[in-house]
Amino acid sequence: MENNNTMGLIFSGNPEVNLGELMKVRSLAAVPVGGRYRIIDFMLSNMVNSGIVNVGITTGYKHRSLSDHLGSGKAWDMARKQNGLFILSPPENLDITPRTLEGIDFIDSAMSYLNRSRQEYVMLSDCNTICNIDFDEVIKFHFEKEADITVVCAEAGELTPKELSKNIMLETEEDGRVSDIQVYPKKQNSNLAYMHIFFIKKDFLIDLVGDCLAHDKHSISKDILLANVEKRRIYAYKYEGYRKTIDSIKSFYQFNLELLNSDIRHEVFGTDDSRSIHTKVKDSVPTKYGRDAEVKNSFVADGCCIEGRVENCIIFRGVKIGKNSVVKNSIIMQNSRIMDGCCVENAIFDKEVILCNGKKLVGQITYPLCIGKRTIV
Repeated sequence: MENNNTMGLIFSGNPEVNLGELMKVRSLAAVPVGGRYRIIDFMLSNMVNSGIVNVGITTGYKHRSLSDHLGSGKAWDMARKQNGLFILSPPENLDITPRTLEGIDFIDSAMSYLNRSRQEYVMLSDCNTICNIDFDEVIKFHFEKEADITVVCAEAGELTPKELSKNIMLETEEDGRVSDIQVYPKKQNSNLAYMHIFFIKKDFLIDLVGDCLAHDKHSISKDILLANVEKRRIYAYKYEGYRKTIDSIKSFYQFNLELLNSDIRHEVFGTDDSRSIHTKVKDSVPTKYGRDAEVKNSFVADGCCIEGRVENCIIFRGVKIGKNSVVKNSIIMQNSRIMDGCCVENAIFDKEVILCNGKKLVGQITYPLCIGKRTIV
């Protein structure tokens, strides 16, 4: 069922996130995950599954790969005469501004899209929050509480100082109203972490953005949310399912390997068509396994040729693993080739990496080795 009064806006990048080699040739939203998906697929599918069929994707640097992946939006049933998927132009001052652009700048760059859309409300989200959430429940909660802004949060557990420095923590009253927001605190006073998703009336958002820019303010968390805690009715919707924020090589690596857990995989990808995660479909031949191939607890996409031993791995389309090669606890992306007699452990290979005969690459489980696109080792 379509939600005709809500539109979506997804930020394709985050200036505070750096995935190293994986983002040298593409935006954050376009980073491949899970054997055949991109990071953007999860939040975009959540919106579509919740009936939000007018969605804009902001863009910045290196958005060609993202545009190619999304295309017309057909894979998400978003190629429509009315509404549909819109890939928005980067901010005009992207290359000349002396500072790093923030969330409010990207909302401002989408202002013409917001103004011409007929929907009255907006669901805004970062692209790198991985979850399978029903936004209908968030919207229902928003109206039940008569909120001005509803933010989505989740139980965070005990966080290390390093984890705290990347999280925005919320304090709430018994009815869910937000009483305090702590942006990257040094001390943990709350157990609720903001998931970088919020719901708001469109006209109110436009007014807030205009006021912020007039006062040279650019941060959504500080200048829209924190600044309005006492002035406006901000409520926190608590999400209780699996979630993962991909904000580092380590979290990217962890998420991919966590998909080998069937419970997490079923929760992330949904157990029925109404909650499934959609992606661009590519037709490939079946994977070929050699006589001596051995594969344990791994996800292997179509079009591969496996002749060696693979254990606890995510293998993307078209990968070739040669005879007597051993690949463990690794993520090998599309069309990479691991020749005969190699050993790869705790590693991430971007697309089209070639590992020559007899080479050995071993990273740490806590700090995986990451090899850039089209590298020959």
